Amino acid sequence: MARAPRTTHQVAVIGAGIAGMAAATEAARCGLKTALFDDGLLGGLITNVGAVHGHPGQAGTTGADLVNTMLGEVLEAGVDYQPGAVSELTSLGGHWSLPSNGATALRVILATGAELRTLDVPGEAELAGRGVSQCAFCDGGLYKGRDVAVVGGGDSAFQEALHLAELCANVTMILRGRKPRARPTFVRQAADLGNMHFRWNTDVREIIGDDGVDAVRLQDQDGGEEETLAVSAIFPFIGLAPRTTLAPAQTTRDDHGGLIVDAGMQTDQDGLYAIGAARAGHGGQVAHAIADAKSAAQAAWRSI
Repeated sequence: MARAPRTTHQVAVIGAGIAGMAAATEAARCGLKTALFDDGLLGGLITNVGAVHGHPGQAGTTGADLVNTMLGEVLEAGVDYQPGAVSELTSLGGHWSLPSNGATALRVILATGAELRTLDVPGEAELAGRGVSQCAFCDGGLYKGRDVAVVGGGDSAFQEALHLAELCANVTMILRGRKPRARPTFVRQAADLGNMHFRWNTDVREIIGDDGVDAVRLQDQDGGEEETLAVSAIFPFIGLAPRTTLAPAQTTRDDHGGLIVDAGMQTDQDGLYAIGAARAGHGGQVAHAIADAKSAAQAAWRSI
């Protein structure tokens, strides 16, 4: 019988967001020698969330507190936690190499998450950090008592807008569609607030300002009419772009760049799994990420 390749770990989890930490913990509890590589974004995007929803037993806790709790579970399970980005991942026939980190593993679970999409309009890059923000919980206090705008119609956009409504004079939500995609409870809360306003079926064409944001130029998708809306800040939350560049180029992806996986979260590359926002069809909630993590870790355990 052929001997298994000599490796530093049985499982390497890349990405220390919620999905990555859950996968590493589960793999270690299955008795696998596991490493968790953190690229400096411990917790990922959820760290900036003021109140977590969709996680049984943790509803209402802050994202940062949830991250700290899960990191404690990672360390308690005996995971080899390694801060430091992974810049390269190579298949060596039967195992995987992380050459920049001096590590190899029989199985790799990609939990690299996603990054927030940008509007890609004039003024956005120039005014980033000076009125253009993608973290209302971080920057909302800078605009207390002023008028701001939030772009997007999903859960994240509504959560951020509801937080801003507690601080700002007026919050205008700009949605490309005719109805929101967010869960009904968020929509009802927003509709009940007197300082929340909505622009439906509307595109952002430009962000205007010199030293900071002064206004946004909007365009109605039907009549093509333009409007200049005076605001002091704009917060775009228009979806996520999966971070999957580490996966081999030939790995099958969907139209958005998410890695396509089977029921066990394995890609079409032997021994390579993808979970959370890195995979195609991810549900987007914390509970979904944790379910992915457990499925991948258990599938890896069964395959070794």
